[in-house]
Amino acid sequence: MKIEVISLLNQMLSKSKLLVYPTSRAIRDYLNENSDSNMLLPTLLSIDEFLKKSILLDDYKYCDEEQRTLLLKEACSNIDIKKLGISKEFNKFLKESEYIYRFLNELSSELVDINKIKEFDIYDFYLEHVSILEEVYKNYIKILDERKFVDKINLKDKYKINENFINKFDEITINFEGYFTKLEFQIIEKVSKLIPTKIRFLKDEYNDKSLKTFIAKTDELKNNTNYRYDLTNKIIVNEYKLDINYNLNIKGFSQRVNQIAFIKESIINAVNKGINPSKIAVVLPDEKFASQLQLFDVENYFNCAMGKTIENEKIYQVATAIYFYIIEDEIKHIENINFLELDKNFLDNNIKPLFSKNATKDSFNFLINYLKTFIDSDELKIKFDELVYRYNYLIFSIENSLKLKDVYKIFLQKLSKLTLDDVNSGKVTVMGLLETRNISFDAVIIPDFNEEYIPKKSVKDKFLSTAIKEAVSLPTSKNREDLQKYYYKALIEKAKEVYVSYVSSDSTTISRFASQLFKDIKIDIEKTYDNSYKHILYKNNILNYNNEDIVLDIDLTKITWSASSLKTYLECKRKYYLKSIVGLKEHEITLKPKSFELGSIIHAILEKYIKCSDRSFENLMNIFNEYKTNNPFLLFDLQIWKQKLKSYYDFEKEYLSENSTISCEEEFTGNFNGLKIKGTIDRLDIKILNNSEKLYEIIDYKTSNSLKVDTARTYEKSKDFQLEFYFLAINQKYETQNIKTYYFDLANTKLLEEVMLDKKLEVLSGIFDEFKEDSKNSISFDKCEEKSTCQYCSFKTICNRE
Repeated sequence: MKIEVISLLNQMLSKSKLLVYPTSRAIRDYLNENSDSNMLLPTLLSIDEFLKKSILLDDYKYCDEEQRTLLLKEACSNIDIKKLGISKEFNKFLKESEYIYRFLNELSSELVDINKIKEFDIYDFYLEHVSILEEVYKNYIKILDERKFVDKINLKDKYKINENFINKFDEITINFEGYFTKLEFQIIEKVSKLIPTKIRFLKDEYNDKSLKTFIAKTDELKNNTNYRYDLTNKIIVNEYKLDINYNLNIKGFSQRVNQIAFIKESIINAVNKGINPSKIAVVLPDEKFASQLQLFDVENYFNCAMGKTIENEKIYQVATAIYFYIIEDEIKHIENINFLELDKNFLDNNIKPLFSKNATKDSFNFLINYLKTFIDSDELKIKFDELVYRYNYLIFSIENSLKLKDVYKIFLQKLSKLTLDDVNSGKVTVMGLLETRNISFDAVIIPDFNEEYIPKKSVKDKFLSTAIKEAVSLPTSKNREDLQKYYYKALIEKAKEVYVSYVSSDSTTISRFASQLFKDIKIDIEKTYDNSYKHILYKNNILNYNNEDIVLDIDLTKITWSASSLKTYLECKRKYYLKSIVGLKEHEITLKPKSFELGSIIHAILEKYIKCSDRSFENLMNIFNEYKTNNPFLLFDLQIWKQKLKSYYDFEKEYLSENSTISCEEEFTGNFNGLKIKGTIDRLDIKILNNSEKLYEIIDYKTSNSLKVDTARTYEKSKDFQLEFYFLAINQKYETQNIKTYYFDLANTKLLEEVMLDKKLEVLSGIFDEFKEDSKNSISFDKCEEKSTCQYCSFKTICNRE
């Protein structure tokens, strides 16, 4: 009896059934559904694994992505691929070569001879392109053969069926959902002649083209029906009608991010209807949207099947911040460096100088090792090291003259594609459309149902027209669209509850698929629901303003005053308190430039120009052109100032014939009436008078269009003592009263003298006397009385002065 049982078990184990699914995700779904089963489960493989295991390559080996890119570049080396719109520059070729590879891959996968295209191109519209691609194809095939490599392009000529593997099974069932290329089906058909092979599939109005690969008379099949087809004997084994009964909820939003609120409420609604969270899927037409979902996932709802994006990790934020800080001279990038607490001096001294030089393995790895210090995850460290290893091989295994900035830019693109396993996550699955094949969910949520993302465009349609593709039996853009409709339709019609959202704005609209997939639903595309859902993402708390007095024991005489900090104190003590004592910083990361940004650039240009021995207008323009910006507002302002600098040049040419410049941007500290002062003088000139006396002329550049100097009627109420500070510094340094102070009105090209200098010094002395008295008691940091001062103040919200 015991021997009989063992013999029976051996028979059961010697051969088994093989189930093939479209994805690994579909296999996991099958295992979950059958986890409580007491029977022996069949062998399970994804279609990719099955096709690889079903063939042998003899002494050839598979070519990986990096090797493929280099071999393809070698194949194009003596060919004018610029006529295809593809650059030979390595950094551009890395991206654009994908167009060539996808095209050649499709021809090979569909078993189409490239010469067949020429036969149907009767007007020779594509003759030149096809001839170039044919030359690339021949070179690439030759190189693959020489190196004993195989990839999808030459696989059709290199494989044979792995009978030892196939004969392990007594039956194979392929759960089909999608599309077999002719090469894939060629392999499957050969297998079916060795082992009984069946194909399960769903027929609907959109997948006729896909089914014709293995069933000729698809018009005899019924829509919305599941079939089991015996490929070995070419007969239908059984069929059953799909039960379609789902509820649809579709909403439009003016802001993309507000769809996340809709997704969260849809999950709650589905769960309240008795649906298990593990049977809910959020399907993303644009998988990049997952990064925003993760940021708002405070409830830990989501489990990202595609993995967690690296874009929310500090390593990626640091890597991109460094790139933009060095490439673009913008305030927002400097602020981002400060926000991430990066060592600006280290970047300026050690990394920035390398960016414009040719990349070497040492310089690249120096930068990479710096980035690695921001990784705190073992998983990420391993994946990062693997990426660097492959990338080093790709870039430095051949001769190239790429700048480090270009090498780094490409690396950032590859880094952005890294994902981390979404462990310890929620029960609601977030996935891309292709991952849904052969899986059913009780509730499906699809955001971004927009023309921008649905249908997804393919790079395979670059070189040939639809007519030519149809003639040579290549998939067309319509075939691809129909396949995507099939995926969405199959996903939706298997569900009980379906939630769809889209963005409705001036720049985007609902996908045309909506009218085809939801024929019985009237959709008001003008109506949006942002206000109905915003409470889910945003807590609109009413601000409570603290109007209590702020009183501090502080000695104003111990502070070193600059002209700007003094002006702030005199205009509004509360602003001085918030800015200089509390240390609140203004938000600088904005597209619209701050008032000081333009002035800072003009100051820097003029400083460099004045220090040059070459005072020609041409040199002034050369210096001006060194300052680049991608900010459209600032770019516009700079172009206006480029015209104004011609007037400045003419003025300086005459002015400097009698004067010479001693210093630019000179810092100083000093004392006045017992208090310390400090500042930076834009420019100090000297003029030798007829009596050989020296006249010192202080110049402060101003770019404002509404510049005014104090008069006898206004000086007593003045709060701006910038030129007075500069006068005191030069007076103490050179021990002379022979000083004049000017604002250089750059907008109108004229010098405006501080005519009330002496009177304003008396006012300043009086202010400092008041500081000495005020410091004997507690000081109240009140809000200013003049509310017009608050109009452009960064702290007006805090003070309730909106």
